[in-house]
Amino acid sequence: MSLDLEIYAPINVPINWQSEQIIDNEQRFSLLKKYFSKIDALEVKPNAWPMGYGSLDHDNLSILYQPAAIFYIAGFTTEPDVSHASLYVYDSCLAILHLRLAVDADVTNIDDLVISKRVEALSTKYLSPILKLLYALKTEAPMIQPNAYKFFNSDIDELTNAKPLWIARMAIQADSLTSEHYLDWLKNIDAESEFLHLGSGNSLLTKAQYFLDVHRIMVMSQFHAALMDRIEDLLKDNLKKLNCNYYDSKTLTSLSSSVASQQYRNDHIEYINIQVSAAEAGVQGKRRELLQQFSQAWGFNQQRERVSKLTSLTQGRLDRLSQDKLRQQNKVIQTLLTFLGSLGLISLVIDLISMESNTNHDNTFGVLDIIELAATENILSFTIIFVILITLYFYKNHE
Repeated sequence: MSLDLEIYAPINVPINWQSEQIIDNEQRFSLLKKYFSKIDALEVKPNAWPMGYGSLDHDNLSILYQPAAIFYIAGFTTEPDVSHASLYVYDSCLAILHLRLAVDADVTNIDDLVISKRVEALSTKYLSPILKLLYALKTEAPMIQPNAYKFFNSDIDELTNAKPLWIARMAIQADSLTSEHYLDWLKNIDAESEFLHLGSGNSLLTKAQYFLDVHRIMVMSQFHAALMDRIEDLLKDNLKKLNCNYYDSKTLTSLSSSVASQQYRNDHIEYINIQVSAAEAGVQGKRRELLQQFSQAWGFNQQRERVSKLTSLTQGRLDRLSQDKLRQQNKVIQTLLTFLGSLGLISLVIDLISMESNTNHDNTFGVLDIIELAATENILSFTIIFVILITLYFYKNHE
C-alpha cells in the first residue's frame, strides 16, 4: 500500500518574455503553442484557473503571476510511482513542476532526501531533454531568445539541467488518521489554518476538498519564492562584482556595459514589485487566507524587504560608479584644456626667439638678452619639458 505525495519543485527554464510588452496571457500562450507544440514529447495546454472577477473561483492576478501555460511531458507517467506530472510555466525563466509521487504509506518510513533525489532524477531524465530543445528554438518578440537574456543568467546548463531549486512535499490526510499521526514527518509547522499545516518543506492538507485552492496558492507561492530568491542571489552576486571593481580604475571603463545591465535589472525589479502587490490584492476566497499563511510562514515580506535594500544598495553603487566615471572624464578634459593652454607658452617663446634674431637690442636689457645667451634648441626643449610637467602635475592633482 502506498501514499501519494504532492511534489512542488521550482525549475529554471529557457522561457522568458519582455514582461512589460505583454498584452494578456493569451498572447503568451499563443507563442508557446506556436513554437513548442512541434515537440512530440510535449503537450502545451492553457492554464485552467479562472482569472479576473466573476466568482470566488476567480483570482484577478497580474499577468506575471499567471501561469502562461501547462506543459505535460508524457515520459513522467510511464514511471510506476508517478501518477501525474505537469509543469506550470511562468515568466522570468521559471516553472513549477508538480508531481504526484507514490511513497511508503507509513509516514514514519518516508525519507525526504530519497524523495528529493528521486524527483531530481525524474526531472533530469524527462524534462532536461525537452528544455534543451526549447533553448535551441528560434522565437520572436515579445519572447526573448535565451542567449539574449539581460536580467537572468543565459547559461545553457543552468537553464536546461532541469534540477529543482528545491522540493516541497505535501501529504493529504487519510480519513482514518489524525493530523497528529503526521507530526514526526512534518518536522515543524511554520503556519497553520483550518485545513493546512504548512511547514518549511513538508505540509499536510487536512481536508481534501480544499486541494484545488491549496494547489493554486502552492504553485503561485513557489513561483514567487523562487523568483525573489533568484533576484536576491543575483543582486548579491552583482553587488560583489561592483564592490570588487569599485576601486580599480582600470576596469571602470569596462564596467559600463555591466552598469547598464544592472540598471535595467533594478528597473525590472521595481516592475516585479508592482506585480506582486497587484497579485496579492487579486486573490479571492479561501485562497486569500492561504496566501497570507504562506506569506507569514515563508517570510515574503522580509524577503521583499531584503531585495528592496539590496536594490537600493546596488543603485547607490551604480550612482557612485557613474560619478567616478564622470570625474575621470572631467579630469581628462580639464587636463587636455590645460595642455592646449600651455601650448601658448611655446608659441610665445618661438615669437621671442624670432624677435631676438630680427631686432637690434644692444642698448636695452630684457628678456631678449636671456634668449640671446641660450641656444634656441635648449630654450625650446626646456619650454616643452615645462609644459609637460605642468600638464602632468595638473592631471595628478586634479579632483
